[in-house]
Amino acid sequence: MRYRQSGMPAEEMWETFFSPEEILIQLGVNPFTKNYLEIGCGYGTFLFPASDLVGNNAIGIDIDNGMIDVCKTKILHQQKNNIELILGDITQIETLNRIKKFDPIDFVGLFNILHGENPINLLQIVYDVISSNGKLGIIHWNYENTPRGPTLDVRPKKESIIEWCQSVGFELTGTFDFKPYHFGLLFKKP
Repeated sequence: MRYRQSGMPAEEMWETFFSPEEILIQLGVNPFTKNYLEIGCGYGTFLFPASDLVGNNAIGIDIDNGMIDVCKTKILHQQKNNIELILGDITQIETLNRIKKFDPIDFVGLFNILHGENPINLLQIVYDVISSNGKLGIIHWNYENTPRGPTLDVRPKKESIIEWCQSVGFELTGTFDFKPYHFGLLFKKP
């Protein structure tokens, strides 16, 4: 499933928008998180800090071979042994089968990707993949003019994302303001 492109900026610019480790800690990623899965891992902005926080594996999925290559290079340079990369589409059975070997998945990160054409379908897949009592962390651009991000006509509002997540069965457990440009949401699978 290709997502509507919002123009991925250069990595140096991208990383100025976040404090990934702080955000992950606020979302509850810690050594008790066994397997962390990030869909649309991109440059690994969150994936690499997550690998330092989790008890087991940090798994990154991306449909862009270029992003997977960037992460592979970083794994070699940083000598990471608990990061797994999957080139694939989470909506395809082959990709889902590759994820199953990491069961249980107790945290899924969806960072700046819920502006796709069918976000509820993606959220249903995440609900099916994540373990009971697992957490879903979401970050997205605020619904206002920002230096990057999808256009406002496709950018979801916080309230819409909450409604979508609840419609597939997730329970909202926290909201966050990740200044200056993002909000965060934390859900739990009952």
